[in-house]
Amino acid sequence: MKLKDLVKTGRQAAGRLLTVLNRLIPKRKDVILFVGNDGLTDNSRAFFTWLTQNGYQKRYRIRCAVKNHEQYGYLRQEGVEFLSLKRGVFAYFRAGYVFYCNGTYPIKPSKGQTAVNLWHGTPLKKICKLAPNVSHYDYDYFTYVLAASPMFVPVMAQCFGVPESRVLCCGHARNDLLFHKSPDVLRKLGLEGDFDRLLLWMPTFRNSYNDYIHDGGCQTETGLPIFENSGQMAEFDRWLRENRMLMVVKLHPMQKESDIAPISLGNIRLLTNREIEAQHLQLYELVACADALVTDYSSIYFDYLLLDRPIGFTCDDLDAYGGSRGFVVSDPLALMPGMKLKTYADFRAFAEKAAAGDDGYAAERERVNALVNADRDGRSAVHLAQLLGL
Repeated sequence: MKLKDLVKTGRQAAGRLLTVLNRLIPKRKDVILFVGNDGLTDNSRAFFTWLTQNGYQKRYRIRCAVKNHEQYGYLRQEGVEFLSLKRGVFAYFRAGYVFYCNGTYPIKPSKGQTAVNLWHGTPLKKICKLAPNVSHYDYDYFTYVLAASPMFVPVMAQCFGVPESRVLCCGHARNDLLFHKSPDVLRKLGLEGDFDRLLLWMPTFRNSYNDYIHDGGCQTETGLPIFENSGQMAEFDRWLRENRMLMVVKLHPMQKESDIAPISLGNIRLLTNREIEAQHLQLYELVACADALVTDYSSIYFDYLLLDRPIGFTCDDLDAYGGSRGFVVSDPLALMPGMKLKTYADFRAFAEKAAAGDDGYAAERERVNALVNADRDGRSAVHLAQLLGL
């Protein structure tokens, strides 16, 4: 057994002891705890923000046990407390409600608690119990896990190894940010410039930064799909400049960054989660500004459908990725409403259509959107609070 597997096994053994302790300690229904092994991010950050903007900290004690907790001073206020992950264990024992999306303690919630796995998107690729190499782990540390539509209720149940009765049908809180575009976002990220349209490229990772997951990998000089070398990248940069478009390549947080060649071009920018968080922004505040999206098998596009804007899919490694990671549906292409990009010429053609504001897939986007997003009004956080009786 590898060292990282031993560590995770030991963590789960410790979790069994903590679970017993958790059952013995009374809970307070006026305490809400957010847990984040990677910080206060994604759906957790979005739901936390909605709660505090709507005064829930006056009725509940909101605590956040997150990595690098000292970095969140800008979110502190009366009724809100940030804790280290170590101190957060004791907070967990008392919390009536627990929320997480990117990792939590290996503690099973007691009958007096409601723990919600907000997760971080609607999966097209296999995750957790369905994914190779990690299917043997226990992911059931919640009372409920969310699915964004009825179609994905059985999928999420299978992914986490729980009955469908423990899957709540509710949209992602982060999606609410898509309905509120702010011009300050691009300025804060240093993305202002002489352009009329923003093309956002969000490839999923092939090799994880911790070398734990390998889903093929791009055999290109750039480390990105489609673009074989820096010459193609420079040519596309010239086209972008001539057509007054900026392309931002937002790397997946799990991406092994050393696989990606540095980019130093005027109209093509690389961006990481660290840079977004350094400006106290949330990723979907940037996504809301994008006039078109390029991705592949990432959950981002299911959410982006809510904006009814052009989407292009790089699927040059579809067969290889399907054989390596695999998909939660038998025909992933049926859920990908946009141009399929396998070559640089395809990518350029999509950019041309995006520059014109129409890729010809509006009807297909509407069809898939109805299947994958039950909440389409920017009120997913409201819906979640109502489901839980907050």
